[in-house]
Amino acid sequence: MRYPTRLAAVVSASVLVVSALTVLPATAASAALAYRAVDLGTLGGAASAATATNDRGTVVGWSLTADGARHAFVWRNGVMTDLGVLPGHLESTAVDVNERGEVVGTSTGPELITRAVLWRNGQMIDLGTLGGDYSEAVAVNDRGEVLGLSNPATDIPHRVVWRDGAITDLGRQDFYELTTGFNNRGDVVGTFNVPPYDYPCTCVGGRLRDGVVTRVGDQATAINNLGHVVGVAGGRAFRWRAGVLTDLGTLGGATSRAIAVNDLGVVLGGADTAAGVRRPVLWWAGQAVDLTAHGLGATDAVNDLDIRNRLVGSRAGRATLFR
Repeated sequence: MRYPTRLAAVVSASVLVVSALTVLPATAASAALAYRAVDLGTLGGAASAATATNDRGTVVGWSLTADGARHAFVWRNGVMTDLGVLPGHLESTAVDVNERGEVVGTSTGPELITRAVLWRNGQMIDLGTLGGDYSEAVAVNDRGEVLGLSNPATDIPHRVVWRDGAITDLGRQDFYELTTGFNNRGDVVGTFNVPPYDYPCTCVGGRLRDGVVTRVGDQATAINNLGHVVGVAGGRAFRWRAGVLTDLGTLGGATSRAIAVNDLGVVLGGADTAAGVRRPVLWWAGQAVDLTAHGLGATDAVNDLDIRNRLVGSRAGRATLFR
């Protein structure tokens, strides 16, 4: 999940946090951003990366261990903890964390056998499959429902949701389709092969709700708990809400891409400059804010943001929190 740091306005801790979008004009708000990079470390190896965060400041991702294996981690209060692997498995990675601190990811065994896993209350839970040998977690919402993929014994992967120990089949994820996001309403976003079907599929971005796909741009990459969808349409980042798709623009170049959105509607992604250089960007207060002017480097990778607009990703091959 996803809040701008170092704001000029001071908000009382006894009230709900108010978005800087509503506190400051656009120019003042963006000028108030001043990110500092915090190296989250590794599990003993040479590399790590942060993949997601929640609004409480918990960060998850993966790190190499001292023996070179990739393990999922959770980072809380300055401490990185190895989440381990399933018995007999070799590697793992964490991809999302909800507000209850539940973490989801994938554990990988010999011959690349994978299982979707949930880390809850200090336990690692194998979420199982639809009968085949594969499952993978994509996201977890605040109700503890896990979105992912699994294959029946004789079919390609299907989209699935795990709830209270039960698995619900949401239908096939055909070739070239993607499953990318999930919210507390149970809305799923990704790319879908919609009629008339074609091969390779003429995939479109969309939101899946109650078995019905609503087309949203070319690629839908994330959704927040208000139902705002972000992604790419015509090569440019968009935000979709209440049925209206808005082009978020670029930094003067041709293309851009949105990858995450918090519950205040602030969007994270990347955009091209007029020189064709891709930069990390926040879209907020009606502006595309070049984060390289606010403490990030052009080569920094950013993957998620929280409700205070703290960012997680990597710098120089190490998991990093930008706050």
